Amino acid sequence: MYHTMAMELVDESGATAVRFSIDNESSLLRVDDVDALIAKLVQLRSTMKPAHPLEPVRAQNYPLEVDPCWHVDRSPLFAGPVLLLRHGGVGWTAFVLPPPSASHLVKALSSRFDIASSIAPDAGTLMN
Repeated sequence: MYHTMAMELVDESGATAVRFSIDNESSLLRVDDVDALIAKLVQLRSTMKPAHPLEPVRAQNYPLEVDPCWHVDRSPLFAGPVLLLRHGGVGWTAFVLPPPSASHLVKALSSRFDIASSIAPDAGTLMN
């Protein structure tokens, strides 16, 4: 038998927390607990079937992060750049871009936008 889970944001002793309730039982999660739960759920979801589609679903309202923080890094373990993007709810997520994929991304961005006039000089950083 399954029971519906309810969630609500609460103020617990001056700190924001999330209260989960299932079948008259509750648990209070503080920020660190929520971050750990999100990380575990992301890890578990990545192994579940069906996998997320390889292309965005146009009819779906996917989360939109406006002007996210980003960094480009290099790793001695991979041949291509590591692109890090910050999502307000998930935090930093890193993506390794093999050289052909990185090149394709540069071309796609360059062909669709006038990069020189639309991006501020300090919009992102390149870390070595």
